[in-house]
Amino acid sequence: MDYADILDYVNLVFNGVFFWLIWRRARVTRAVVICCCAFNILSGSVYNIATGAFSLPGQIVLSIVDIFLIAYFATSRRVRAQLNRPFSLEAARADREREAGFFRPRTWAFWRNLIMYFCVFSVVGHWLEAGYCTFIRLGILPGIYDPESQIWSDWLYPFPVYGVGAVACVLVLYPLKSLLQRRLHGTVAPLLASFVANGLVCTGIELAMGLMLNQPNAQGVYPLWDNSELPLNVLGQAWLVNDLALGAVATLYAWVVYPAAERALDRIRPQSLDRIAALIVAGFMVLCAVKFLPA
Repeated sequence: MDYADILDYVNLVFNGVFFWLIWRRARVTRAVVICCCAFNILSGSVYNIATGAFSLPGQIVLSIVDIFLIAYFATSRRVRAQLNRPFSLEAARADREREAGFFRPRTWAFWRNLIMYFCVFSVVGHWLEAGYCTFIRLGILPGIYDPESQIWSDWLYPFPVYGVGAVACVLVLYPLKSLLQRRLHGTVAPLLASFVANGLVCTGIELAMGLMLNQPNAQGVYPLWDNSELPLNVLGQAWLVNDLALGAVATLYAWVVYPAAERALDRIRPQSLDRIAALIVAGFMVLCAVKFLPA
């Protein structure tokens, strides 16, 4: 990976932090966004000067998004009006206590919601993979992809691995996030620790699945995926760069998506939510029957 690739992945983490802070309506969001964008502009300029590739017009074009974000977050009255919550330890503690109620494994509501997440993300998950692979195809992100993969041809095909991933985030990574929030001070430290832990978990899962299901044949060809030619690969199975992206997605899910989904579902009457869950499960079973059973 060159410097631009590394900066792309750093920005992926930054964007996850931005979305989380904006969702929290934290007042500190403005300062974080402005500082991160200024870092992008400064670091990119220094790198291009050091490599002899700097030109002012070209640097302005490359930095246009960061320049726009700095101007918007620095001057917008709407931003100042909406991002007004103090980012204090007391507010973070109150939020943490409220979110602790979202992990209720002894209740029917918890497992009902988990079943819905499994069904929904089994279908939606590969849409995210298609978007990620599109960035690789366009050369925006480094990596490899399979142009013949089914993710491009069948948008309603259920891939249970994504549903399992969503369930694992709730059962493992969300409690881990709550534990880190209790043990570490502030918000940045548990967020970064959660991201690192999630990346390691994703690496372990990819490596374990590869060792079980993706062994090369006599000709040395991997049947499912081949990361052996990529830098920072682990035994040809896991690829640390890809696992960082997966870790960022898992962190976004554990910190933002799951709590937001639970808050939204809490607004629906339990009886109505039971009916919605039954419809989702029935639709998912029909979809699996259509896609998996032979004609």
